[in-house]
Amino acid sequence: MTAGGRRPEDPVAGEEAAQDDADWLEAMSDVERMDDEVRGADVVDSEPTTGLAERFRQRQQTEPTLTEDPGMRIDPHSLERIRRGKLAIEAQIDLHGSTQEEAFSQVDTFLDESWRLRRRLLLVITGKGTAIDGGGVLRSVVPRWITEGRFRDCLVGIAPANQRDGGDGAVYVMFHKQG
Repeated sequence: MTAGGRRPEDPVAGEEAAQDDADWLEAMSDVERMDDEVRGADVVDSEPTTGLAERFRQRQQTEPTLTEDPGMRIDPHSLERIRRGKLAIEAQIDLHGSTQEEAFSQVDTFLDESWRLRRRLLLVITGKGTAIDGGGVLRSVVPRWITEGRFRDCLVGIAPANQRDGGDGAVYVMFHKQG
């Protein structure tokens, strides 16, 4: 370091930077500026058709939401009782960090154990997912596993969780009362 707090100039680094600049100018020498008309300065692609946006759009079009099957929804009266704390969550499982295979096994075991222990209201935390996976793989498949799986006949239904219980990244699962 010099007295001014700077490093002395490295002559090799300076030569490399100069060569990089020269290479860049040479590579760009035949590039021509586009007119605004050609470039489409005012055109905005409101519906991109590649990558993440397309995968997310396809998932929204093909995957049912939690409320599409009216026979699998928790009734409004019960949801209000959950919101007010009159119905307590008796067990919960957190699937953060699980692969689909691990999550499937964990959910199946969790539901089996909860049914055997006569628990009625469960919370399954899937997480909201990331932009990389299009909004959450587990978030979209876990409700389907629950409503289409071997516990379908045991269910009152499922519903998105309240914000305090995980919001979009969790679902309530309600079993029928057992005699």
